[in-house]
Amino acid sequence: MNSCFHPEVTAAIINYGSPGDATELVNRLAGEVAATFVVDNSNDLDDSFSSVGNTCVIKPGKNLGFGAAVNLAADKAESRWLLILNPDVRLKRHCLSRLVEASRDLHAPLCGPRFYWDDACTFQLPPALGHPLWLLSDHHVPNMTVGKTPNISAMAIVRHERFWQERAPFSEPVLSGACLLVDNHWFRQNKMPIFDEDFFLYYEDTDLCGRLMRKGVMPVCVAGANAVHYWNQSSEPPESKTRLMRDSEKLFLEKYYPNGAPPMPSSGPSASFEELGVFSSSPVLPLPVGTDALDLGVQEDFIVFARTTIRKSEFTFSSPIWKRLRPGPYLLRAMDATGNPLQYWRLEKQG
Repeated sequence: MNSCFHPEVTAAIINYGSPGDATELVNRLAGEVAATFVVDNSNDLDDSFSSVGNTCVIKPGKNLGFGAAVNLAADKAESRWLLILNPDVRLKRHCLSRLVEASRDLHAPLCGPRFYWDDACTFQLPPALGHPLWLLSDHHVPNMTVGKTPNISAMAIVRHERFWQERAPFSEPVLSGACLLVDNHWFRQNKMPIFDEDFFLYYEDTDLCGRLMRKGVMPVCVAGANAVHYWNQSSEPPESKTRLMRDSEKLFLEKYYPNGAPPMPSSGPSASFEELGVFSSSPVLPLPVGTDALDLGVQEDFIVFARTTIRKSEFTFSSPIWKRLRPGPYLLRAMDATGNPLQYWRLEKQG
């Protein structure tokens, strides 16, 4: 529970099919922010919010998309800062205070936290990927550690390690829209909407960061401001997720690369996965000697993965994490202390 009150912060929660998570988040924010706007894109919230602090539910009557819903809340907010939140995000202690402090002290109009996957903060989530990867400068992916022709899998490992080694606020090309602290006054003064509403879903946060960098302003990730994002939990829209992502990617590339985007780096070499089978409860996984970390992913190239530090010779998912994992296939990778893979596994969680 956070206890510090922030009178200059209004929270904006965008609900789509997550009434339980939205309700819990509103209750957690009570007494910490001046007001909370919940934009109900799926029209499945009841009137119970009216009794929780200074909370207002906005029912647009249709799904506006994430960016348009945020802009609607921003137009109504009177405070300097707008805290944008997915319903499945939980702020850890001092998170909001540190975001506000960084935004004020660094004159940063856009700040974000680092995310853990679980409440116990055992799995670190990676930095937002962004697309294309040219958004990343040499400062963010040191060439001496990934070689002259790096593959995207190797870059993901280097970025993850650098991202979590930082100890003070640092510039980051792309921040996740799941939790952002926005200086709403700055955006109004610059006559700049927070999100481009042409992006219905996906890439709106990447585009926001791109527009800021075009103005010479870097987004800031605040080390020490931690939040939990229950990864891979959000409700699926009735539209195809794949189609929405493809449409947004196409829009992004046309906007930033009218003459064609540069080629993406290739993925790493194919790995050999040990098939573990289907499980209704978490398996106990013996680990090879020298395992320093275990990565959890959903793609064989591990471009996006969650990482936990290993202190034992075997691994099993905690009960809270296992319960939150969606049914389906998952990939695991054991890593040594120098960042080299030791072994790969594939398992499936039974529905």
